[in-house]
Amino acid sequence: MHKIFSLLCNYNIISERTYDAVLRKLIISEYPAKTILVSPDQPQDMIYFIAEGTTRSFYSRLGQQWTNGFDTAGDCIMTSSNFIHDQPSIDYVETCTPVTLFCISKKNFLSLILRNPDMEKVYQEIMERRLIRLEKRIQDLYLLSEEELYQKFENDYHNINSHIEDQFVASYLRMSLTAFLKIKKKAESEKRIKMVL
Repeated sequence: MHKIFSLLCNYNIISERTYDAVLRKLIISEYPAKTILVSPDQPQDMIYFIAEGTTRSFYSRLGQQWTNGFDTAGDCIMTSSNFIHDQPSIDYVETCTPVTLFCISKKNFLSLILRNPDMEKVYQEIMERRLIRLEKRIQDLYLLSEEELYQKFENDYHNINSHIEDQFVASYLRMSLTAFLKIKKKAESEKRIKMVL
């Protein structure tokens, strides 16, 4: 079974007819780490489904960067400002690791939505998940301590933590790199003690 079927079913069940239509429009691409996939100075002509690897979205201004989120296998990379309002993205999307992506042009994606009601459900699910994740992230930043934020990141992203640069994770958690490394060192020390016991 093609991987894109399980990725799309991750959002909703699609018919075999829709699956075949999607398959005809897909391009499979591989990118090395540190590749910019989306940036504010370029229109986003492609929508990406991640088959393998990790990406991060970030803001950049005057040489500084602020990590806004991470996406992993099964996630969809689509900037709302571009897709809904046809405006430039407000953030960048960069590969953190080598990635394999299923790519489809925005034009073809919109065409599939118009012709296949089950594909429209996939689109709605993508947007709903993005909104819920954003709301939860804002809530966590207000309500959780730095230690709790780190623990939540460990739980949510345990499979990618070792592949992501510390400065990106610290930025995502809204901590200084020094504070982040201190919390990380303490958490790793506590893990080692538990393993010995």
